[in-house]
Amino acid sequence: MQCKMKYGHGELSLDLPDNHVQSVIKPCFPQIDDPWSLSVAAMQNPIASPALSQLVKERRPEQVAIVVNDHTRPTPYRFLLAALLRDLEEAGVNKTAITFVVATGAHRGNTGEEHARSLGPAVQGYRIINHDCRGELVYMGMLSNGCKLGVNPLVAGADMLILTGLIAPHELAGFSGGRKSILPGVAGMEAVSANHALLTTGGIGAGKLDGNPVHRIMMEAMGLVRPDFIINVVADSEHRPVQVVAGDPEKAWLAGVDLCRKAVQVSGEKQAEVGLASAGGYPRDINLYQAIKSMRNAAKLITEGGTLVICAQCAQGVGNAVLENWVAGAKNPRDITARLKKGFVLGGHKAYLLAELVEKISVILISSMPGHTVRNFFMTPAADFEEALKIVTRKHGDNYRAVVMPEAALIMPGI
Repeated sequence: MQCKMKYGHGELSLDLPDNHVQSVIKPCFPQIDDPWSLSVAAMQNPIASPALSQLVKERRPEQVAIVVNDHTRPTPYRFLLAALLRDLEEAGVNKTAITFVVATGAHRGNTGEEHARSLGPAVQGYRIINHDCRGELVYMGMLSNGCKLGVNPLVAGADMLILTGLIAPHELAGFSGGRKSILPGVAGMEAVSANHALLTTGGIGAGKLDGNPVHRIMMEAMGLVRPDFIINVVADSEHRPVQVVAGDPEKAWLAGVDLCRKAVQVSGEKQAEVGLASAGGYPRDINLYQAIKSMRNAAKLITEGGTLVICAQCAQGVGNAVLENWVAGAKNPRDITARLKKGFVLGGHKAYLLAELVEKISVILISSMPGHTVRNFFMTPAADFEEALKIVTRKHGDNYRAVVMPEAALIMPGI
């Protein structure tokens, strides 16, 4: 079997003899002939909400804030924003009244080049502001975890607030999109950190919403901020829309979640002793911080003691100083998991999530990072799949069977 595996902006070749192939696991997205029409149709047929143009005519907002994802999320904005901005313009909203707020959460802000690449040409000439979780905030209320919710002042002060985003499996929140635009998207560091700290309490995981404390607190945050309208997208592995939902911020998002779940859910867990995966290419493999999400998805299909080979270019390296520092003094993965349970630190949570994984399986990482950096994270570096498979053969013998996952970020095993 020959397979092209996404790697950064390019691909790597995987050449695996057929007798080693146990299964190939991919998401199953519907084929859409005209993805451009999806946004128009969604805006014309909003879910549990008046049309945006009607809301504008009723409210006559002087300041409109549109929350958008940062560059680490492969949201196909070129398909979304043209329809959204057209509706606002036709309803009488001037371009100068609109501000795009980039939902960075605790990430760094986009550069100008990243704004242009991720948001597309439709936003040219509009005001675009990166959220700063440590900057000025407006207090919105208290969350049930005892944390104060502060949000970006442009969001809090808008006469009309519109959320945009991508619906996909998420390792903590169950699914991305919807309420994530508020928390962690435009929230203060205190709320962001407290929400991530819930990862050790149980109930979290890709696809899990019921009983998920991370999701519950995010919904509380959205309830305090009360956005007016949402437009979210489900996208395939080529970042093309397969469904766009618009309307009520909760009900429209849940409708998108239903389709996403059907497309990405795969049956069974622990299918094989070896997994061969791609993190999905740019931007899902922009750094190790992001690639860990795909690793955890793929690991669910591998038996304990098995091996995961995953390609993730990590062109920007580890991607988070706290994550890098947390593994620097660790002698083994258990040191990391024990440390986080003693005291949560944002960034350290990614070290915890990776440590949980490498305690159970071996990970061979094909990346552009130096070998010593990969080894610091208790993984084995490899230059390509050919080298990685030699390592696999030495460990598992000549008769190993592998599950192949070309889009590990977009599969959801065992939910």
